[in-house]
Amino acid sequence: MTVLAAALLAAAAWLWVAPPADPRLAALLPRASPTPVSRLSRDVVAWLGAGLAALGALVAVPAPLNVLAVIGCLVFLPRFIARLESRADRRRGEALARQGPVVVDLLAATLASGAPMQSALTAVGAAVDEPSRDVLRRVVATLGLGADPVEAWSALDGDDVYGAVAEAVVRSSRTGAPLSSLLARIAEDMRRDRRAVVEVAARTAGVRAVLPLVACFLPAFVLLGVVPVVAALAGELIAT
Repeated sequence: MTVLAAALLAAAAWLWVAPPADPRLAALLPRASPTPVSRLSRDVVAWLGAGLAALGALVAVPAPLNVLAVIGCLVFLPRFIARLESRADRRRGEALARQGPVVVDLLAATLASGAPMQSALTAVGAAVDEPSRDVLRRVVATLGLGADPVEAWSALDGDDVYGAVAEAVVRSSRTGAPLSSLLARIAEDMRRDRRAVVEVAARTAGVRAVLPLVACFLPAFVLLGVVPVVAALAGELIAT
């Protein structure tokens, strides 16, 4: 039963962390609207994972505690899994964070040359890669429908990467400040924040690299160094 419970829990974990499809295959398929599909799939995965974990708890945990474990899995796990960030979303966020300073710098330089917002976004979008290109294309599409820059960028309010650009567009439209200078400062702030994140990751990488060594060394030290001494002392005490 323990093996069955472990297999069910592993299946629940695999449903959540399964690798995304091959990007080359995804590029050949038509792109549908991501919002409802992503929301539905995340809810389905959350409930499937919670159900499998509840079944595993029902098998592995002795009665009557298994009833409480099942209730806890069904109540709390769907909410917890739904709040987790998928691997695809995490990779997209990391790519946006890497591209953000370059994109904002290019946009500032293009606007400083006198190009209008829509032309500047089109030029920068053609020069950068995904996923930033997709973000800029959505803004360009909104501008093409007749919206002003404030309305076009309002969809990115609160975005981790380009939310600051949306705020700068609003500030520039209200105060008349040059948008290119605001964007140059934002790019510098992004670059500084990115540098801090990389430094923290570099420091933690050394600590994480030591963990496997500790996990292997400490049990070996206990088994080869401590256990024989304790066994010998225990043998002498029993003999006397």
